[in-house]
Amino acid sequence: MTSADVRELRYRFRDQHGVVSRSELRRLGISSQAERRRVARGDWERVGKHVLRLAGAPETPEQALMAVCLEAGPGAVASHQSAVWLWELAGPPQVHAVTVAPTVKRHVDGAQVHRLADATGHVVLRRGIPCSNPLRALVDFAAVSTPRELDDALDRALASQLVTVAGMEAELGRLARRGRRGAGAMRAALARRGLVGAPKPSVLESRLLRLLRGAGIEPAGVEVRTGSEGRYRLDVLVCPTVAVEVDGFAYHRSPEDKAEDDRRRARLRLSGTFVLVYSWADVARDGRRVVWEVREAMARYGPPHP
Repeated sequence: MTSADVRELRYRFRDQHGVVSRSELRRLGISSQAERRRVARGDWERVGKHVLRLAGAPETPEQALMAVCLEAGPGAVASHQSAVWLWELAGPPQVHAVTVAPTVKRHVDGAQVHRLADATGHVVLRRGIPCSNPLRALVDFAAVSTPRELDDALDRALASQLVTVAGMEAELGRLARRGRRGAGAMRAALARRGLVGAPKPSVLESRLLRLLRGAGIEPAGVEVRTGSEGRYRLDVLVCPTVAVEVDGFAYHRSPEDKAEDDRRRARLRLSGTFVLVYSWADVARDGRRVVWEVREAMARYGPPHP
């Protein structure tokens, strides 16, 4: 074993969280006999049929996942629940998951091995571990998670700007044509969060009006112009000092559009109009809360009853 190979082995242990595969050792010129001597001497420890650990290396969650990737075989990548954990979109999984090509037939004790034709595509390094990119990780996670777990991961990914709704829809378009598991669940999650499938603003306003009138609240006006020279438009004015705005496309608008809406609503509040803002999901799926909040706003900020 040359001095260059010794340095390379040291770098492998360092960069791979203290573990290496036996095939890597062979490429570095370390024979099976030399490997057994190192293990017997206590320099290395076996953590699988194909993986060894440097004795004394800190045992971390990343090391455990890296060992699973190496044990699964060439081209294995962290995926599904393990990938969303690496991207900090969910907590550490009870069982790690990796994806390999269909031709790789290894079994990994205590881990899930998925075999997909595009296993090596859309792969990046995350904390030094080969991992599915965020879009692919979320779609794969959708196939194995509960709706609540998926909603939480999706919300975190959007809030951190790790993914966009447009990017997710494009990824779903690519994967749905291949019948990929998880694509349907992810579409349902996007719809459930009100991120896709929202109607045109006029349809959403109509639904809000039906909701309010069904609860005995008769608005004072619809699409009311206010402000100097009528420069602002309010979707629904429930009373002279309380308004409701509905936003069906909050995640599709540009940051500039959102910033302008925020400025407009701030000016309205300063002028004495209390503004409540709801999404399509709020109106369609949480109507009782919307009605309660509108009544509370009318009681607190509306004109006194005669």
